[in-house]
Amino acid sequence: MNIHLKKALRARLIAVASFLAIALILPVFIWLNHDNPALRWVSLVVWWLPLMFAIPGMFKGKTYTYGWTGFVILLPFFYAFFYITEPEKIVWSSVIVVLSVIYFLMSVSYVKQFALSQGVKTNADAKKVKGIE
Repeated sequence: MNIHLKKALRARLIAVASFLAIALILPVFIWLNHDNPALRWVSLVVWWLPLMFAIPGMFKGKTYTYGWTGFVILLPFFYAFFYITEPEKIVWSSVIVVLSVIYFLMSVSYVKQFALSQGVKTNADAKKVKGIE
């Protein structure tokens, strides 16, 4: 196993762990933030549900999934960052913000290291691997 593949697998493991932690912590944080039951459910649908679409691709190790979830992870990041100034919510929101940043960095690292392990170093190499050129 080459070094890039080892780095990619390590980054993927950290990314999955942080993503699952966010997926478990975020609904609790949302539930505790809102007193109105209707607002709780709307917040869960808007802020948490989009994360669930990524789980099958993440466990299959699809680099495309890790690429687009870098954008989706902004949802819990922004939600938690909004509450980071409230003293009673600073711990939960800080944990979600830090986990979101860790996930983003590790997902980018996984995609890059996996590409390097496959011998892809430039965009032209990537097009050759995909059969575009």
